[in-house]
Order: sequence, then C-alpha cells, then structure tokens
Amino acid sequence: MSVAGINDGGNPAADRSRMWLALGILTALAILAWFTIDGRAVLPVKEYSFGSFSFGGFGVQVRVLPELILGLFAVRIVTANMRARIESRSQQ
Repeated sequence: MSVAGINDGGNPAADRSRMWLALGILTALAILAWFTIDGRAVLPVKEYSFGSFSFGGFGVQVRVLPELILGLFAVRIVTANMRARIESRSQQ
C-alpha cells in the first residue's frame, strides 16, 4: 500500500472515491464562482460577417464562463476515471 491508500501497481485515476472527491471540489468551486461573480456583468461579442454569414453582436454573461470551464474539467475527470477502470479490467 502506498501513502495515498491505493495499490502501488494500480492506476490512481481508477479510484472512484478520488473521482467523487474531485467532482465535489469542482462543485464547491462552481458554487463559489456563481455567487461571487456579478450576474449583471456581460462580455460583449463583436459582430463579424463573412459574406452572407454573420456572427456575434450579443453579450455573454461573465458568470457562465467559469461554470463552463469547471464543467469541462468535470467531463475530463469522469472520462479519465472510466478509461482507467476499463484499462485495469482489460489487464486482469
């Protein structure tokens, strides 16, 4: 056993308790970011047009951006855990 409480030969990404801990920390950060950032803050997106295609001319709430980034980290954590568990099963 190592200091982290997992087997030395095992993959630490396959440990479900570590995954749930990481997701809990991300949830706490998301809640803190939601209540810390002002809901009225808007990041303007300039309007761009390429021939008949145009994009922009609207505003994105700043509050949504850290939630999006933390959500992407959560997806990465879950997929890494799933991959590590599949790889550990195939090695056995």
